[in-house]
Amino acid sequence: MTRSNAEGMKSYWDEKIDWWAESSYEEKPRGPLERWMASLRRSVHARAVIALELLEPFIKDKVVLDVGCGNGHFAKCCAELGAKHVIGTDISPAAVEIARKLAKANGVGDRTTFEVARAGEPLPPSDVVTGFGLVDWLEREECLRFFRNIKDRTFMFSYSEQDGSFDEIIHHFYLVERLRLFGGGVRAYHHPRATIEGRLRKCNITNFEIVSRKEMRFGRLVHNLPTAKRNRTTRNG
Repeated sequence: MTRSNAEGMKSYWDEKIDWWAESSYEEKPRGPLERWMASLRRSVHARAVIALELLEPFIKDKVVLDVGCGNGHFAKCCAELGAKHVIGTDISPAAVEIARKLAKANGVGDRTTFEVARAGEPLPPSDVVTGFGLVDWLEREECLRFFRNIKDRTFMFSYSEQDGSFDEIIHHFYLVERLRLFGGGVRAYHHPRATIEGRLRKCNITNFEIVSRKEMRFGRLVHNLPTAKRNRTTRNG
């Protein structure tokens, strides 16, 4: 990501983080179009629930690093599930400030730290790395840097899969194409499964599992938890 693109991304999320959190987690969409799109974003909440169910046995008394933490919702949940400490990083200073306030309001401020950082930068020490929604916003080289940074740690991240479903196509035109045309350099991506698998292998990550659930719609979880089987895809529904 170039410096100008990074600045554009920071400005985009500084402006949008409240709106995104309200429509995705709090279900408070603004306007008719947003109310309709919020029905798709309910899959974001489902993704978080499923991810926490999978992660819970492996984060107790561990240090968790949540890259692209946004408003801190997932980091807060990890702390509540018994993580020793949770570090959240995000490119947006506004998101980091909101995350700090959320953690403090929910009684886990003493076990969370939030910092401004880009995803491709060297990562602070941790036992587990998470990144939800992150890969959808990374250009190829920054995505590869992120994968190289996590390859020797326990990880879980999500991506939006280009699966050709009705929901995916609508979301692609609503977000990906709209930003491509009018985003001022800010880009979002849906990826074919083969692209994600290829990038992981390029970074010498071969033991991973891709989780697909009906309630996540076109969202996918990728992890190398001890339960993972090499290049396995699990589906439910």
